[in-house]
Amino acid sequence: MINRPDLKVRDEEKYAAYYCGVCTVMRHRYGHLSAVGLNYDCTFLAVLLSSLYEEPEKVYENHCPHHPATRRKRILTPSVKYAADMNFLLEYYNIEDDWIDEKKPAAGLFVLQFRKKARRVGKKYPRQTRALREYIEKLHRLEQRNDADVESAATLTGRAIAEIFVRKEDAWSENLRQMGFYLGKFIYWMDAYDDVEKDLRSGNYNPFKKLYCEGKLEENIRVWLKMMMGGCCRAFEALPVLQNEELLRNILYSGVWVKYMQISRARRERQDGAGKGSGRRPVSCCRRCGGCRQSS
Repeated sequence: MINRPDLKVRDEEKYAAYYCGVCTVMRHRYGHLSAVGLNYDCTFLAVLLSSLYEEPEKVYENHCPHHPATRRKRILTPSVKYAADMNFLLEYYNIEDDWIDEKKPAAGLFVLQFRKKARRVGKKYPRQTRALREYIEKLHRLEQRNDADVESAATLTGRAIAEIFVRKEDAWSENLRQMGFYLGKFIYWMDAYDDVEKDLRSGNYNPFKKLYCEGKLEENIRVWLKMMMGGCCRAFEALPVLQNEELLRNILYSGVWVKYMQISRARRERQDGAGKGSGRRPVSCCRRCGGCRQSS
């Protein structure tokens, strides 16, 4: 995510144009339904690779089905198209995993509709597809045995994203892999941190359940996230990126923390509200985990 208050207007418009560019490619190549899974991570990848390789930015302006009243700018580069393909693969394998695990009808229909296209994209990018398949399979086994190690699933995610960050093997591959690895771990931990209360209620896998119940999650999570972004930023600074430099730094040094601050603030407000409403300290976790204690 970008941090809008600290971003110049022209850079915010540039980011939006990249986002719309990735969306446009996904809709044209895979249909309108595929664009539902468009994410900020692949938009960042599009900006990063386009800037690193100094690709000419072809700017188009026309109406968008989601914003019919206004004309929207779109930026297209070879890396934007690559990021759109990677976004589609991530979306497909994630939904396929949902279908295998939970047999959700909507997931089954998505897999049935996009299977051939996913196979075609997989043949185009065998290394990235292999990494994603291995990631999904290993993560599935890890979730089945309810592995409580906070590093295991995050490391799997990091390795998969590392391969996605490398569009082609060249002098910058190692730094891009390092960026993807650390950012992938950051993303996994951020999602787990966001979902821990929901997963305690539902019984879904989350490596932070024990720490949350013991009241130790808050004191550790920010340190871990800062370590991951430190590694990601070191790898970024080793790359000769001049194009869109301020935009990329806004995301890496500031924007990635926007969601963390939102989650942390909302959780504190809920807990403070629960404590005031009951006259007691809020319970530290869901009763299902067996570790909750409530004291007056």
